[in-house]
Amino acid sequence: MVRVKQQVKSAAFVAMAAFALMTGAAQAQEIYGHGGTLGAGIGAALPLNAWTGVHAEFEGLGFSHSFNVNDNQYNGHLKLLQGGLYLDVFPFRSSGFRLTAGALINDDELSAQAVPNAQGNYKIGDDSVPAVGSAPSATVTLPRVMPYLGIGYGHKPVSKGFGLTFDLGVAYGRPRTHYNVPAIYSMYTTQANIDEQEQQISDKVQRYKVYPVVQLGVSYRF
Repeated sequence: MVRVKQQVKSAAFVAMAAFALMTGAAQAQEIYGHGGTLGAGIGAALPLNAWTGVHAEFEGLGFSHSFNVNDNQYNGHLKLLQGGLYLDVFPFRSSGFRLTAGALINDDELSAQAVPNAQGNYKIGDDSVPAVGSAPSATVTLPRVMPYLGIGYGHKPVSKGFGLTFDLGVAYGRPRTHYNVPAIYSMYTTQANIDEQEQQISDKVQRYKVYPVVQLGVSYRF
């Protein structure tokens, strides 16, 4: 049931992002496609005046990802799914170079399950417990809204036709960790060990609170 609710929320997020992008594209003077560390996606841009403009985009990416915590391997899947709303400032009249600030609105998630070691055990805190039931699992999520700051090139109204876009920046958001251990393992370990394992996973992912953004794309201005 929880998984179904998560899928419904993800579907709702995708629908809202797609609707916002289509609404923006109807008024935009530029559309573009791009790819990079946020995944592949599409966007639309609208100039406000000679010095400023706005752009909105939607992108995603998914791939398998494994990591180790406390001598325990976790195999999982990383899902990146986000939209972005940005303000562009062009400090030089004759250049497409810009300063960009805005927000990522995301539904990013890493879900992973522990893998038994060669002896058929899981490590939970200080205890080594037999793999007698469903695997302990971990879910890592980022805040729904993450501030973004960066530099870039493109989206400036110069002439009609094709152009290039480039973005380099960082988004900030502190990851949240949820560690789930099936009830059967309470026979082999304590809640203190479960809490310790969750904290170790949380410490592991805290290094990713600053997310690098590098995107390259092709645009078309009407």
